[in-house]
Amino acid sequence: MARISNAPVFVVLQDRNFQYLWAARWCHEISRRMELIVLGYLVFELTDSAFQVGLISVFLNVPRPPLSLVAGMLADRLDRWRILATIHTFYLVLASCLLALLILDLVEPWHVFLIVLAQGTAKVLDDPTRRASLFDLAGQDRIAQAMSLETMTNNGGKILGPIAGGLLLEFYGFTGAFMVLVALDLVSALLILRVRLPARSTLIGRTTFLTGIRSGIAHSFSNKFVLGVLTISLVMNGMVLPVQYFIPVIATDVLRVGPALGGLLGAADGIGAFAGAMVIATRRRFSFHGRYFAFGAIIVAVGVATVAWSPWFLVSFLVLFTAGVGQSGFSTMQSTILMLSTAPEMRGRIMGSQGLVNGLGHFIGGVEIGAIAQFFTISVAIGFNAGVGLLLMLPVMLLTPLVKRPVEFYQPGS
Repeated sequence: MARISNAPVFVVLQDRNFQYLWAARWCHEISRRMELIVLGYLVFELTDSAFQVGLISVFLNVPRPPLSLVAGMLADRLDRWRILATIHTFYLVLASCLLALLILDLVEPWHVFLIVLAQGTAKVLDDPTRRASLFDLAGQDRIAQAMSLETMTNNGGKILGPIAGGLLLEFYGFTGAFMVLVALDLVSALLILRVRLPARSTLIGRTTFLTGIRSGIAHSFSNKFVLGVLTISLVMNGMVLPVQYFIPVIATDVLRVGPALGGLLGAADGIGAFAGAMVIATRRRFSFHGRYFAFGAIIVAVGVATVAWSPWFLVSFLVLFTAGVGQSGFSTMQSTILMLSTAPEMRGRIMGSQGLVNGLGHFIGGVEIGAIAQFFTISVAIGFNAGVGLLLMLPVMLLTPLVKRPVEFYQPGS
């Protein structure tokens, strides 16, 4: 028992502030993943258009390209606790507004897109602030374990959120589902208010704002590990991962199942990723972080390309589960490599760069996949994109040191 309690992942969890931040993340991720499946069905019911379902991804991610680098700089300069507390309160207000529209039977597609746009704007600042705060609490030696716990919350939410959303839709409709969403956002905001971060998380650099942003961009291009991660992340988020937004379309038009099974399908990759993240969390040391990242990306791309053509629910579920196992390596090591390769005062900006490529990818993918699905089929759209994404990633893996060498940790003075 003593050996288990001394494992790095359990040492991280002994910190009370990490516990509050982690618990808040659990509630928010369940809420967010519920919301994606519920809004997907809502827009599909209101419009009968796969293209407009894809617009959820567009409006959620369109703020990232212009704002992510600024958000990363703010995460480095401002009080991170105040940022997180404000953002989670804002999430609660937005969910309450949509619930009110549903109760009054006034909701229209443009209401959904406007609220999703506001959520996406808040999320631009939420992501780099939260991930930099995780490093503040865990430190360099345990950051991989902390990020594996972050991946567990992401994928725990992907399991519980779609399943709960599908069941709530099946039995209580859109209003009942959003009542639960509001309750989860309330709990998440209250937990964030209890977090206290180390003093170093509010460190303000002496560089000018514009100079700080330029230095973050320069680091993204000069460090080959960072460049490799960001390039593959752009491809994954543009060509492969937008499949999550189209689960309601796949369930309805391809597999011919209702919201309950559609929610279960939406949880499949989350179940696999959660299992993979648990394995990663128990490891003490990592030598080749990039191999987990790169090989995980390949597994996800192959899985999504396969599921696009499956007409059977069970096969689709198992393939997405396997893809989720790969995604645990990809997601955990994505932020881990970026932070290990970066100076402490620049980690918020590098998380902003990650947000930029993730958002740009989802923005492009949501429009492009939705448009192809509108003119052809959802299977053609998803299968074609995942296959092209796989081909684009392979040269990056060969030309950068991600797979060939251990990550070069940042050293003061380097």
